[in-house]
Order: sequence, then C-alpha cells, then structure tokens
Amino acid sequence: MSEKQINHRTVYTIFFAAALIISAILFVSACQNSPEVPPIVVTEVFNVAGEELIITRILEPTPTPTIVPTPAEAANVPVVLDLSLVRNDVPDIDPQKTNDDDGVDFIENLFVGLTRYNHVTNQVEPALASEWEVGPNGRTWTFHLRDDIFWVQPSSRTQDGFVISEAVRPVVASDVVFAIQRACARETDTPDAFVLFLIEGCEQAHQLVSATPADLENIGVQALNDTTLQIDLNRPAAHFLTITSMWFMRPLPRELLEDEEIGDDWQAAVENDTPLLTSGPFMPLDGSFTRLQRNTLWPIPFQGNVQIVQINYLERDDIAFSLWEEKLLDVIDASAIDLSNASVSTLEQVQLVAEQTMFYLDFNFQSGIFREPTLRRAFSAAIDREALVEEVYDGEAIPMRHLIPPGVVGALEVDEIGKGYNPDFARLQLAESGFNSCRLMPEIRFMVSSSDLSLLQAELIRQMWMEELSCAETQIIIEQVPFGTLLANTRPDAGAARADVWELAWASYYPDANNWAGDLIHCDESENRENRPCSEVDTLIQQAARTIDPAERLALYRQVETLLFGDDGIEPITPLYLRADTLLVQNWVTFQPAIFGGEQYDSYTIVVDRKELERSRG
Repeated sequence: MSEKQINHRTVYTIFFAAALIISAILFVSACQNSPEVPPIVVTEVFNVAGEELIITRILEPTPTPTIVPTPAEAANVPVVLDLSLVRNDVPDIDPQKTNDDDGVDFIENLFVGLTRYNHVTNQVEPALASEWEVGPNGRTWTFHLRDDIFWVQPSSRTQDGFVISEAVRPVVASDVVFAIQRACARETDTPDAFVLFLIEGCEQAHQLVSATPADLENIGVQALNDTTLQIDLNRPAAHFLTITSMWFMRPLPRELLEDEEIGDDWQAAVENDTPLLTSGPFMPLDGSFTRLQRNTLWPIPFQGNVQIVQINYLERDDIAFSLWEEKLLDVIDASAIDLSNASVSTLEQVQLVAEQTMFYLDFNFQSGIFREPTLRRAFSAAIDREALVEEVYDGEAIPMRHLIPPGVVGALEVDEIGKGYNPDFARLQLAESGFNSCRLMPEIRFMVSSSDLSLLQAELIRQMWMEELSCAETQIIIEQVPFGTLLANTRPDAGAARADVWELAWASYYPDANNWAGDLIHCDESENRENRPCSEVDTLIQQAARTIDPAERLALYRQVETLLFGDDGIEPITPLYLRADTLLVQNWVTFQPAIFGGEQYDSYTIVVDRKELERSRG
C-alpha cells in the first residue's frame, strides 16, 4: 500500500474535511455573467458513540446571472451525488475478477457492457450493442456495436467546471472477445465463470490448467469486424441476452492488460495510481476513486441528472449514519444500523430493497406424506410469512408466495400468483388429502441447518402448523444438522437420510427467470432435490428458455408460476421470503435501486434546490 493511500484513509477517518474543500475549489463555478463569490465553509463537531467527529460542509453561494432558468442552472454547479463506502481501500474493479459488491458498482458505471439491465422495466436494453439478432438455430447471436463509445481517460482540459474526457480509441468487438476469453480461462479465476459455459468452447477452455492462445481461439466468440460480434452457444438460450448485461462480460482493452506496469493485476495498478482506461458513463478523476465524473464523450442520454459522484470512504456504519442525518450523504446502506430508536422522519426515508436470495421449504416427493400435492399446498398455506419475517428478521425481508423474485427478467409482482397465508384454504386441502387430519399422519421429519435462526424459524413454522392444521407438536420432529450434512441428506440419491421437508435458500447467478425455473425447479436441468417427476410445467420452462420475445417469455413464466403455485399448483417448494437490504434515502433523491448487479448512477435524479435548502437548514 502506498504512502499516499495511507494518508488518504487517514484523511477520511476525520471526515474528509480537506477533500470537501478541494471538491469545492475544483467544481464550483458560476455563470460567466456573475462575479465570483467564495464558498462558505462551515465546520461542526458531532459526537458519535462517544467519539468527537469533525464535519466540514461547503455551502455554495448562488450567483445572479442576467437570465436564470433555475437557481441550479444559473449557478452552473455540477449535480453531485454524495455516497459512502464503509471500507478502507478501493474495491476490486477488474470486471473478470471481482467478487466485491462495491467493485461491481464501480464497474457498472465505468465500463460499458454489450447490453444494460433496466431496473425499472426488468428488461435488457442496448448499450455498446445497438441491436442484435439470433440465427435460425437459436444458437448464433450477432451483435451490432456502436462506433461512438470510446476508451477514455481524463484530459488536462476543462469546460464549464468539468474535466474533458480524452478519447483513446473506440470500443470494438475484439475487446469483447478478449474479455470473454479471459473470463473462460481458469487462471483468471472469474467468479461464477460457469454462467458463460453456454458459449461454445468456454467450459472446455476452463477445464485446462493453462489455456493456450489456440485454446482460447476455439471459444465461440469472434469479431467479424470492429462493429460486429458473433457468439455461438452450445444450445438455444434466450436468457443469454440477460447474461450479456453482467459485469464479467464487460469488454476490456487488451493493450491495457499487456502494459508492463499493469499486467493482469488491476488492483496493483489502482494502488499505484496508474491511469486506467474506462468506457462507461462515468470516469474516475483520481487513482483513489473518491470522485467519478460524467464521461463528457458518453453518447447515450442519461436518465438522471447526476454529474459528479463523490465517494467517501468511512470506517464504520454509524459514521455513515451520522453523516446521513446531517444531510451530508444522499443515500446509505443502513442494513447494519440499529434503527429501533430512529426518529419518525428517519424511518419515513427507509427503503427495503429485496436481495436475490430466497429462503424456502423443499418437499420430498418420495415421502409417505408429501407425495400428495394437497398436503404440500395445505402445509404451505398454513405459514404466515409476514409474521415469520417480523419474528425472525424484524421485518427486514419480503414475503414470497411464488418462485421468481422481483428484479429479474420474467418476474411477476410478488403477490400476483400464489396463495400465501390462507388458513381456510390450508384446512380444506388437508381435508381433501388421504389423511384427512394432521393427527392421523405419521411423524414429519423437518430438517434444518444448525444455526439459531434456522431453529427459531422451524419452531415458528411448527407452531403455525399446530395452530392452523391441528398438528401435535410431537408429530413434527425438527432435526438440526450442519449445513453440509443438510445438503448431503437432501440429495435425490440420499435414500433413507432424506427428510420429509427441509429448509434451503437459492440465490440468482444471473437476473433471469431461467435461473429459477430452469436451474432450480426443472425436473432434468436442476438438481431436482424433490425427486419430482417431469410434467407439463417442465415443457413450459424449456419453451420459455428458447423464446426470444420478452412478452412471450413473460406469458410463459406466468403459466409456469400458476402451474407451480396456483390453487391447483403442484407446490414442489414453499417460498417463504427474500432477505432485504435497508437503505436510507434523502427526500431529494429518486432512483431505482439495483436488486442485482451494480447501481446505475446515471439514472439517479437529485432535486438540487431542495438538497441545497435542506443542507442550509443543518
């Protein structure tokens, strides 16, 4: 770690007062008709957990030009998004190597992708690729690239308070080829590289300890010319389009990684302040990644108005919370903050953002009990998910009644399909079963992991089954085992070790319904821990996986969800809830949080006048 970075961290430990002053000097500019007025520097001392903290704010004067469309436009002050990272160092921003959520946020804004995921519409939109088509075989994808997106670096020139982006060269198809080959090579150690095994030759290259250039050339990706890219898959897969939006498919300039000062170690380059080339809507203005600025050569219109992203590295979550309360930060992740004593006004600014991890109960279709769909439906409808979420996670989770979670292609509204908690329906289903009554059933083995939360949850669910279905406590045997044992004992071939029902969780590897319906539920293409026989629903899942048209895919997944969780659904699993992150968002900021992947700062909108007014009130 360089001396400069050590000093950088020390500065931010005392709330980056100097950085704020430098920011004001660099970015405050008035209209040409207005006299220069120096910024007002206000320093206050706060006490957080017994520790005195110095917070310095810059109050910008408002110039008075001859024509004033709005105060913000008249001041010509860049629109700044103030964020924080609770960490001491810059995250890993190598698109093919990072496994860091903060790094993914940087990548989303610094590097263009073939496509981009729209978090409002849950659809994939053009980015570097302006259009694409799929061949008749369903396996050959051809992407047509824009010629006006460049590898850029900050220049020494400024205009209207902005550093001008300097174009080095266009982003071309061979940059995408290089990135995909790099991700498929085992030595790169790309997390979740298996997602790209859809591409011909990728899995074979990944199996090699050290792939040669010839091995990489055998991967089914080629640049037909600078603006035409062809990718061949080993089977038809409509969800491949969603995968093209992910961070590990972001193109990279081969010459940058072949630079002697950088090589394949991007993090070392960041730590040594080596200039990097970027291609996204923003570019970094310093090697310590404390300030991102709008790429002045970016050709795609912003959906928001943010021009500067000021990133403050902090040591603790409570420090971020204190700064947010003082209106010095626009958005913070408050998941690790105790808000039980927070003010009403603070709680009004809480946003719950669903994670892409769903907890569920899984049924053994070979069980003498749960082979009957009526009983699976009965035991599912007897679970009060909202009460479960409140008891186990203090409400910081989102109840689910069907499979595909929000924030992925093909997702339905969380309450659109499925019964959820419905005691009357549960009792009717039980009465229609072969047992007719819970008291006539044999013992039910309910296997959970060894954590305290798992035990608490299992006991709560057992109590609900007792209250709604009149089961006896002694009938439902909760077995706590280590998580590895839980996985081993629920394999389809585990025989007598298999319980009747067990807890599990599933997380998205890519934001598409196929990752849930296909990779988790399908009778042949998933692990099928339930040992469920194939049926009509599996045919529909395969059809959806081959259907390119988004509207048709959504209609197919609606049918899939109905067959799984409708009133007559087969209920192979019982969805419980999605864990959620807690955000605190100032009332002058609007944006759609990224449920999967990186935050898109070019979609954030800040009401500048309101932000300035609220800050001036202290």
